[in-house]
Amino acid sequence: MPEMFGSYQGLAKPALPDDDVFMTDDGVVFAECTEIDDDTFDRFYREVLEPAFPPAELSGLEEMRAAFRLPLPGCFGMVALNDGEPIGGALGEYSASSGVLLLAYLAIRPGIRGGGLGGRLLGRALPCWREATKPVVTLAEIEDPRFHRGSEGHGDPTARVRFYERHGARVLPLPYFQPSLGAGLPRVRGMLLICLDPEQTAVPADALLRFLDEYVEQCEGPEAVRSDPEYGRLRDQLSGGPVEVPLWPLARAGEVPSATGE
Repeated sequence: MPEMFGSYQGLAKPALPDDDVFMTDDGVVFAECTEIDDDTFDRFYREVLEPAFPPAELSGLEEMRAAFRLPLPGCFGMVALNDGEPIGGALGEYSASSGVLLLAYLAIRPGIRGGGLGGRLLGRALPCWREATKPVVTLAEIEDPRFHRGSEGHGDPTARVRFYERHGARVLPLPYFQPSLGAGLPRVRGMLLICLDPEQTAVPADALLRFLDEYVEQCEGPEAVRSDPEYGRLRDQLSGGPVEVPLWPLARAGEVPSATGE
């Protein structure tokens, strides 16, 4: 997850029906992170996010609270609540320089996954964020099942690919890795970069390059953008290739080249 992207300048405030909080017929409440208190957000982090993601893929609680409760410019968050208890949520970030909207996290509380709440969150959060930002493209990063095994806590990468495939996502055929999110944390290789805009068949290479340069620099510093060999190989594919990066069906995820770390 990038530490901070974009700016609210020129952006509309994302809004749910009735502005900030919306209750469904089954009693699930969808609320913006700005509308819940710190204690509820902290429980969302500890009870929903922490069980769903390995430490290398999850930013710290204080950083997340500062980014999405305040929020920081370009950060959007939505939490699903049942009787006041956080049961799921989606967090997104917008890069104004590239026009890329990133679904940084989507997670459901263990024990109720597979019940459709993830799809409902996507269906409510993404339209709000797109309306506010008018992005060039909406992206997400997910684990590649070839390199990450499922677990009871963190979920099943294969099931996650099927979930996004059902919602029209496609994959970029790039050797993608998640940059290090902090000191002492490794890069996360064996990742897939996917597009969540079902109508798109390609992504502008220049927008993608600006997004990745910003992401890597904010996470690892400018030297990583200028001289890191692994990132350099990925960057060369974008700067020296076609003006658009084609999108493949997620059924072809097994053909996507992987970052090697060499």
